[in-house]
Amino acid sequence: MKAIWTVARREVRALLDHPTGYILLIVFVVVNNFLFFRQAYLLGSASLRPMLDLLPWILLFFVPAVTMRTVAEDTRTGTIEVVLAQPITELELLTGKYLGAVVFLWIALALTLAVPVGLSLGADLPLGVIVAQYVGSALLIAGLAGVGVWASALTSNQVTAFIVSVGVMFVLILVGLNPLLVGLPPTLGAIAARLGVLSHFGNIGNGVIDLRDVVYFGSLAAVFLVVAYGVLMGRRLALKSARHNRLRLGVMTLVAVVVVINLLGGAIRGRLDLTPGKAYTLSRPTRQILSGVDDLVTITLFASKKLPPQISLLKRAVDDFLRDIRRAGRGNVRIVELDPLEDEEAREKAVSLGIPPIQFNVVGQSELQISEGYMGLAIQYADEVETIPVISRSEDLEYRIASAVRAMTRSDTLVVGMMTGVGDNPMSPRTYEALRAQLRDRYELRSVSLPADSEPADDIDVLVIAGEPDSLPEAQLERLRAFFARGGGALIMVTGMTFDAQRPFAMPRPVSWNSLLEDFGVTVRSDMVYDLRSNQSVSLNTQFGRLFVPYPFWVQATSTGATVMNERISGLFFPWGSSLAVAPADSATVIPLFVSSAAGGVSAIPTYLDPQRQFDTDSLSSRLLAAAVVPPAAEEDGTAPGRVVLVGNEEFVTDRHARSAPANLVFALNAIDWLAQDEALIRIRSKNRQPPTLAMSEGKRNTVKYGNVIGIPLLIGLAAIGRLLQRRRTTRRTYRVAAAEQEEEG
Repeated sequence: MKAIWTVARREVRALLDHPTGYILLIVFVVVNNFLFFRQAYLLGSASLRPMLDLLPWILLFFVPAVTMRTVAEDTRTGTIEVVLAQPITELELLTGKYLGAVVFLWIALALTLAVPVGLSLGADLPLGVIVAQYVGSALLIAGLAGVGVWASALTSNQVTAFIVSVGVMFVLILVGLNPLLVGLPPTLGAIAARLGVLSHFGNIGNGVIDLRDVVYFGSLAAVFLVVAYGVLMGRRLALKSARHNRLRLGVMTLVAVVVVINLLGGAIRGRLDLTPGKAYTLSRPTRQILSGVDDLVTITLFASKKLPPQISLLKRAVDDFLRDIRRAGRGNVRIVELDPLEDEEAREKAVSLGIPPIQFNVVGQSELQISEGYMGLAIQYADEVETIPVISRSEDLEYRIASAVRAMTRSDTLVVGMMTGVGDNPMSPRTYEALRAQLRDRYELRSVSLPADSEPADDIDVLVIAGEPDSLPEAQLERLRAFFARGGGALIMVTGMTFDAQRPFAMPRPVSWNSLLEDFGVTVRSDMVYDLRSNQSVSLNTQFGRLFVPYPFWVQATSTGATVMNERISGLFFPWGSSLAVAPADSATVIPLFVSSAAGGVSAIPTYLDPQRQFDTDSLSSRLLAAAVVPPAAEEDGTAPGRVVLVGNEEFVTDRHARSAPANLVFALNAIDWLAQDEALIRIRSKNRQPPTLAMSEGKRNTVKYGNVIGIPLLIGLAAIGRLLQRRRTTRRTYRVAAAEQEEEG
């Protein structure tokens, strides 16, 4: 081991004592950081995903540039024979050179840590995800470095080693790309996806360190180092001799074993979830629901064995999830997998349950073919059955299964009344079908109108109100107050501005609901909030093409994390919203839920909505956009007043925005559960896999960007100058001492 570390230190020093090493570091940092910030600021999210998406392609050239000299240079100069004449083996030499290259590459990776440090100035970064992403990047480097050292061992020419390693790494990256996988037969495509680096690297990039991915990158390096060892040893043995044949057989056997381990990697277990709230791990409420059922729950997965590669990766995630479900059920959950394409009885069962075949595009050599497959499941409890006809993603699978089991096993059903379209323009009504579809899965959903002569029905538990009526007579107010007095809750979404249907203008209007909301200590102001720091962009057509510009009226609100409703939601998208005013009330407690950044302002006059208008920068401060009202303790008869969630925006959960901003829909559903005081599923639904919003002023953005793109390379350059000058002085001093000793001897 001492010999290995001696060789590794020599390799690192050889790179750091020469200008080439610093040039490589500077080029890597500049290219990586420049491409990252170009994407990150456009997306407006504090995530390293843009860097991780580009990292394999940058390493495609950077790793060969570092490793091409490791063995090839020593072979060309004949140094390798001198080194091997010392008490060191070929294996120790090769391992030491590999570790030296990996350490240098990890130093380059560590120089990018300034990127997440800079992003943390504008967002609360999930530390666990960052750690997992850097662990994944380090593993990727370790795997690819093995390829580079192998290529360097093949030849004495560094350029040839560079070209060979680039070619092999390109193939390893290419076989993980969806366009290539789609064009392969299903079985071959699944094998290619498992052997390619992108699928394994992508999994760790999500914030989950899976033992299968760790084994893959370790075995990738091991395979090529074993082959490189065979190359070095083969040079000392006579071709076709018995020892040479045994060496070749041993190398081929080791390579085959490692490949088989990866192909059979589905049996490997072990996963470390570092995401906030363990988003990829079953939550405690799910385990409680599954372990608490009083009869057997059967989950039948209808999945074809021959699936396109991109669906095969989804199938892996689904299989992992169902195994966790079965383990959490403690004997109450049974998992059955059927292939309707191979079993006629299974096909008939799928048809009877409403699970249809899915059509996949399969690219042949000269034509595009359509094939069929299945990817759905059914949940059966006693005589009840719930189906998920098509599984298109794994992110919401836990919530869908847990909510289905809970709905089938509970005896009562809560009632939600939706009062939407209040005060809408008949020519452009707002629609909430996505919200309605989600509510129907868990509640009895009714459409109600503004009560004219009676209070909401006695069996309605929660009202969902969107819009602003022209007026709210006192008689209607009293009926709504009676609804709250008996424990009813309400999600009220209203804006204090009305929009001109003909022009991009908004006008202040009095909010009729305020006469009711005053009882709860919170009201909606007649204004429109803008945020100069945390907002979304809109695209404009210009003479130079499509241009993305910030739109301050489209606010990216920040979560306070103060309640179970929003503790796992980092932020929401609020388009054209109004601010809330809080007046302390003895009868309730107001809890802020979502706020703008400190660069938030309001317009309380007729407002021009053009993105390129000028915004007032006076009186900027954080603005309250959504709040919850907690009632006091129950009365003597056990009745507690109802809860209220108020959002100064009636657009945020419409069909127009719910799909592009899924967190908006999650929050609305969480709010309804909270109002119904049925919070078992909130923590499941609220698992946050979205990165936090990046909220920075323009000056801070530029400081972070240019500090990374220019500042870090300058520091590397200064370190290089200092290191090389010191080395030069040391070299000269050693020569002068030797010369002085010779004069004394003379």
